[in-house]
Amino acid sequence: MQFTTAIALLIAAVGINAAPAGMSKRLDAIPLSFYSGAGCNTGTAVTTAYIPTDGSCFPTSPIFSGNTDSALISQTNLQTMPAGCTLVAYSDNTCSSVNKIVYDATGRCGTFGPNKPIFSAKAAGTCQ
Repeated sequence: MQFTTAIALLIAAVGINAAPAGMSKRLDAIPLSFYSGAGCNTGTAVTTAYIPTDGSCFPTSPIFSGNTDSALISQTNLQTMPAGCTLVAYSDNTCSSVNKIVYDATGRCGTFGPNKPIFSAKAAGTCQ
């Protein structure tokens, strides 16, 4: 009797504390790694900026200066992009330029070309 009571209490405790199957962790920021040069193949990233998922424009120029012509969302930092989420990089500080790089998957290098840095980025879609 005591054994079955202990088992029942254990099962109840596990059931109460288990997370629902459809629940996923909220993503507050998307890590965008910047590289010197146009190919994302210079080895180590110059820096990684964490772009908020709330859709606000994130200017990268106060973080670093120099030749940061390419960027990618490294699979080491984020395995996959959330469904319906994209990150858009811009060639100006206000996220309003017509020159855009759209990241809808991790591991893809984006560049505007040599000596054309990425100056800002923002998340779009359902990233949160």
